[in-house]
Amino acid sequence: MEIRALTAAEKPAAQRLAMEVFLNSDGLGFSEQGMHSVFEFIEGEAGQLDYLGAFDPELTGMLAYDPEHYHLALCFVKPEKQGQGLGHALLEALLNQAEKNHAARITVNAAPSACHVYESAGFEKCGPETETDGVRSVPMEFLLGKKNLGRTVTVTVDRPYGSLHEHYPDTVYTANFGYVEECLKEEGEFQDAYVIGPAEPVERFTGEVRALIYHADDDVCRWVVADHDLSRQEIIDAVGFQEQYHDVRIIEKSDKKLN
Repeated sequence: MEIRALTAAEKPAAQRLAMEVFLNSDGLGFSEQGMHSVFEFIEGEAGQLDYLGAFDPELTGMLAYDPEHYHLALCFVKPEKQGQGLGHALLEALLNQAEKNHAARITVNAAPSACHVYESAGFEKCGPETETDGVRSVPMEFLLGKKNLGRTVTVTVDRPYGSLHEHYPDTVYTANFGYVEECLKEEGEFQDAYVIGPAEPVERFTGEVRALIYHADDDVCRWVVADHDLSRQEIIDAVGFQEQYHDVRIIEKSDKKLN
């Protein structure tokens, strides 16, 4: 089996495959309105997405996603090839690509009947089931940074402890803040990181990734680096000067063993 990015010329075949599988699955239990909405999306907006295809040896599975936000829009495998790991292989290829770009998360609005498939691949539900234009879906996400918990990294500090915040007047950095150089995104940005511990400015700091801070309202994940165990309250107290302006989720090192 080969999994690779599809060319523009190959996209129509992937769209036809998606349409055929969707029809053969009785429209995933959607209403007539919902099925019509899915048809319109596949024939229209889906053409602007990036695609991965599974070949065995012909095209037997496809995945379409928004490369800017890593939002998964379509994932279908031919009925006769289902249950053979093609869907998971497509998801794994997308995860690997997102990790190389240090994306914070992959999201998907999953059909209720497909939630168990995504959960088995490591996705989590992150909201209630909704219905839009007849399409029922459950928001789910895969948090990509978890594998970095416990990793030893060096932070280069460019906004030191005690300095004034560049965007929030009268706000002072209550933690050293900088970036991890070895984690360079494809667009040329480094991984942001807080240093918790030194109550004074430092230029560089080496420690473990003790926690991750995810933003619910954008594609941001900031690492929390320290050389000692941290309580949740210590993290909140240290980063609250900046993170209070966002809806955040904190994943601690102790949470890693639960996944």
